[in-house]
Amino acid sequence: MSRATSPWKSRSRRGLAAGAVLLAAPLAALPPSTPDPTSLVQTGHPVASIPTADSVRDFQPLDGEHVMLATEEHRYLLTLNRECVGLRWARHVGVTASDNTIWAGFDALTADGEACPIREIHRVTDTGVDEL
Repeated sequence: MSRATSPWKSRSRRGLAAGAVLLAAPLAALPPSTPDPTSLVQTGHPVASIPTADSVRDFQPLDGEHVMLATEEHRYLLTLNRECVGLRWARHVGVTASDNTIWAGFDALTADGEACPIREIHRVTDTGVDEL
């Protein structure tokens, strides 16, 4: 004995499937909101320090462990030793410096008072900057 299927059930299932496709299409077309830190590391080269720390003009958190730092002349990708909790929502972001120089393995990024040690610094090339 076969069961009769209500026309409303089959239409609602088709409508849900079509709606899911319509919702997924715009999301797939949107560019990512932040650049991929791995690709930025590949486009740049490692440096031991950032001279002239007083020329830092912008910070852009990419995720909990990576921050793009801009000076008047260059952009740098900072890789932190660990995830810096609350970095994306921090109201006050800063960086420690020694003799006006930011050193990998010595200085730290600060986010609302939490010190997050800097493991690596990569100067990002123009190709990497275009991704921003």
